[in-house]
Amino acid sequence: MARHLETPAGSLADREVTTDLTAVESLPILLVDDQPENLRTLEAVLEPLGYPLVTVGSGHGALRLLLERDFAMILLDVRMPGLDGLETAALIKQRTRTQDIPIVFLTAARDEVSDIARGYGVGAVDYVLKPFDPEVLRSKVAVFAELEASRRALERSAALLNGAFEAAPIGKTVLDSEGRIVRANPAFASLVGRDPNELTAVAVVDLCHEADRPALSATFDQVMRQSPRAVAAERPELDLRLTSSTGAEVWVGMAASVIEAADLSEPLLLAQWIDLTVRRRAEQDRADLLLEQAARAQAEAVAERLSKLQALTAAFEALGLDELLPRLAERLAELFEVDGAEVHITGEDEQPLVVRAAGAPAGAGSGEAALVVDEERWRQVPLVIEGARVGCLRLALPTGRSFSATERSLLQDAADRAALAIRRAQLHEEEHRIAVELQRGLIPKSLPAVRSIGLAARYEVAGLGAQVGGDWYDVFETPDGRLGIVVGDVTGRGIPAASAMGQLRTLTRAFALAEDRHRAPGEALTLLNRHQLALGDEHLFTIVYAVIDPDGGTIAWANGGHPPPLLRTADGRCAYLEDGNGLMGVEDSEYKTFHRRLPAESIVILYTDGLIERRGESLDAGLERLLRAASVGPEEPAPLCDHILAELLEPGAQRYDDVTAVVARRLE
Repeated sequence: MARHLETPAGSLADREVTTDLTAVESLPILLVDDQPENLRTLEAVLEPLGYPLVTVGSGHGALRLLLERDFAMILLDVRMPGLDGLETAALIKQRTRTQDIPIVFLTAARDEVSDIARGYGVGAVDYVLKPFDPEVLRSKVAVFAELEASRRALERSAALLNGAFEAAPIGKTVLDSEGRIVRANPAFASLVGRDPNELTAVAVVDLCHEADRPALSATFDQVMRQSPRAVAAERPELDLRLTSSTGAEVWVGMAASVIEAADLSEPLLLAQWIDLTVRRRAEQDRADLLLEQAARAQAEAVAERLSKLQALTAAFEALGLDELLPRLAERLAELFEVDGAEVHITGEDEQPLVVRAAGAPAGAGSGEAALVVDEERWRQVPLVIEGARVGCLRLALPTGRSFSATERSLLQDAADRAALAIRRAQLHEEEHRIAVELQRGLIPKSLPAVRSIGLAARYEVAGLGAQVGGDWYDVFETPDGRLGIVVGDVTGRGIPAASAMGQLRTLTRAFALAEDRHRAPGEALTLLNRHQLALGDEHLFTIVYAVIDPDGGTIAWANGGHPPPLLRTADGRCAYLEDGNGLMGVEDSEYKTFHRRLPAESIVILYTDGLIERRGESLDAGLERLLRAASVGPEEPAPLCDHILAELLEPGAQRYDDVTAVVARRLE
């Protein structure tokens, strides 16, 4: 039985019929008729042939299917509403992809034969009268479907042969009996420096070196006398020179064979040409190889040292000067395989600073004394920063070892890289110091005393390698006796972030306390965000602003993309105040104010992401860690603040971001 697969339209005219497994891989036959009963009849008649059948009820539907897949043939009703069979056939034949598909017309009456005649004009191959004889219809369909399959197989075979000829990596030419080129592939054209189309009808011997032409002609004569089925070992081969269009000579190996005549009027030759330039140069290459190997060994030795030299400063970018100099000395001693290495630079107050790697010569002291101990064993180059000499690098050679010009050049290169690393570390320390001073100057020196509220705050600067971030907090009393708390974080590092932080801190307080009153947190953040957008400030930032009313026992807050505040009630239960809006400084948004009851002895914790983030860990893990620490911590704000930092900050670990925390407790 045939299995019917319906199309999305679900109609009989749009269903696909797949027959037995022997025809699964065959191209389907397309049946086109606007009458469903005709399509069912066609399916029943053609099913024994074993071809997949696809039915469609209109010319437009047929054209759509032909855009999507290939068909072995098309049975097409002449009379259809809308786009009739003749118009559909004309459109099918206009498309390159479908123009060769056989079309057989289905017609209901002999008076439509004139239409069929016109159908032949647009490319139809046959017609069948309704009601049709099943055997005749099956016979015609089988013949045309088989012919179409054969045509497609022939096209694929021809395309394969043509593609193999054109894409062959070696030169190929088809020659007539006179040795003239019938066809040449791009690889051969490239050998002689010409366009393949220019080579047609050219005698191939004319493309050879004059001295090689007689041998080539003799080889062709020998090949023409051989049987086309001669084994490859018996086919003559020849090494000769082709002459390119520029006059250059190209050594090639040529092998020729006869193409069987079959229906051809005369036999043809297939000549294949292999570029032998590499083989001809092999002996010279072999002689050069020994010299190359010696040079390579020397180059590899230099490359290894250059690689070490690259590693000399690669790991120093995030180090302070106190860490940089000892590691630099150690790397120098390792790089040059010497007894010791020293780095001399001018320190503060113009005092010399000498840092020596482990393994320096015994008895070597520090400072000026180190310059005169076993002076003959030391080699040094200056350290120059911005055109000024600020010190030197010194190496203590093992006894009896010489110091080559290559090694001295490497040492000077090391000194240049070291000078850059030292200068970078100096500037980094200076920027870090300025940013820390700027940021600490903007952090409140003391916390306000607000009735019925206990306060504590902590601010920890990130490590030197990370630079100072843009964390800030502000705590102030509103005109009506409420407590305002602001915690924010500006994207970026260093002085720019600290400067932006100071501006935002001032603006936030100004928007919050304008006109001798306090604005709702959401209103204040909305104004702040619009102000930054109007300025065109590129700094993105997060912020949370909370207002605690000790008399009313409430907290109101607005959040602009910041980690959520944590609320701990008197019974030790903790929950995050997760309501809020997105990141500040991105787009104009209305920031909402949210409210929550704040019973007596409740504690609110505001913080920056430096408190909860760890590299390689999800933010949820940090939030859970903070919740656990807060739930078991002391009740007083200051001890609780210290407890949280002790629990969440990894002891002795390098911090990559500033840490800010503000704890407020509503008293009785």
